[in-house]
Amino acid sequence: MKLLFASKYYYRRAGLESYYFNAKDMLEQNGHEVIPFSTNYSGNIPSDFQESFTSYYELSHINPKRLTHNFIALKNMLYNKEAYLKVDKLCQEYRPDIFQGFGVTKHLSYSVFKAAKESGIPTVMRLSDYALLCPNSTGLDGEGEICKDFDCYSKFNFRSIRKSCVKKNKLASAIGFAEIKANRLFDGYRKYIDYFIAPSKFIRQIFIEHFGIEEDKIFYLPVFFDFSNYSISDMDDNYIFYAGRLDHEKGLFTLLNALKRTPNLKLKMAGKGPLEKELRQYCVDNKLQVEFLGFQDFNNVQKLLSSCSFLVLPSEWYENSPNIILEAMAHGKAVIGSNIGGIPEEVIDGETGYLFEPKDVNGLAEKINLANENKKQLGINGRKYLEDCFNKEKHYDMLMHIYKKIVR
Repeated sequence: MKLLFASKYYYRRAGLESYYFNAKDMLEQNGHEVIPFSTNYSGNIPSDFQESFTSYYELSHINPKRLTHNFIALKNMLYNKEAYLKVDKLCQEYRPDIFQGFGVTKHLSYSVFKAAKESGIPTVMRLSDYALLCPNSTGLDGEGEICKDFDCYSKFNFRSIRKSCVKKNKLASAIGFAEIKANRLFDGYRKYIDYFIAPSKFIRQIFIEHFGIEEDKIFYLPVFFDFSNYSISDMDDNYIFYAGRLDHEKGLFTLLNALKRTPNLKLKMAGKGPLEKELRQYCVDNKLQVEFLGFQDFNNVQKLLSSCSFLVLPSEWYENSPNIILEAMAHGKAVIGSNIGGIPEEVIDGETGYLFEPKDVNGLAEKINLANENKKQLGINGRKYLEDCFNKEKHYDMLMHIYKKIVR
């Protein structure tokens, strides 16, 4: 089978891209051909197809001195004509069996699906976040509260601007609001995408209820992890580990407050983000044993996981299907996670780790103490759960079943 994969970045940037490359490698190992399409972002890894990539325009920092750049960046967010033309050319030249999109919003737009669809290629999109429903992609408003109704998509209201939901900035929120409303008006994603893939049952139900996807058009396909080169780690350097973005939705102040109630434990945090300075100062003020490691690549994260006591994921937003949980299980490490979004689908409370209610400091502190007492057995259970439910072979069979239905 020949597949054309589209994503706005072509490097292991986060969980979305990690899955992208894992799936690409898995398919190629099984004899399929995967053609990548992306922007020509400066951080990309080399590709034989990079000459066919579309131009990258920075959206995160609108520069008043670069009016043309700003205009094109905003236009591409709504409809990227260059991406349309380049995908059309790839479809004509290679005639893929399926076109699959991953992270396409903000830079590639629905234009890439339109190009494939008009070329007679079946289309599918993997849902990695809530970008089609929410201006800031997380389902959180500017005050850190969860949006249960996703009404920015369904109704004409200005809540996202009023609450500065995107980057706590009115202009950025207005741009995000405009994108959601344009997507609703032109309906390009639903019009040009034949099927959707949901990595968690939670996000599948969200898109059925709020985006109006028919149940038989959205497949549930959990992520996988290739644990063949991983063994249960006997190392334990007596520290809790967190890996991810340092931002409000990640529940990091809840974690630090829980750490105050478990004074003998250390914490190592891998990642960067806008909350870093504030978190560092909080640790100094409260004399917490926290080491900020900054951004760590995949290999370094695996080393840190292998020597930690257990992983904590204290999220306060609708996490989809975090890869870091499976990576911890591959090393035989217990996981503590918030009981929200797709996390409960990966962590079995009391068996492979523990769940606690988001923002519950006392609850998290209690689970940290329990995990510290039972970490070895929890880690062994987690590894077995990973092998049984998230293995590559099972994922490949399920994916091929989906692809064959799409092609038919």
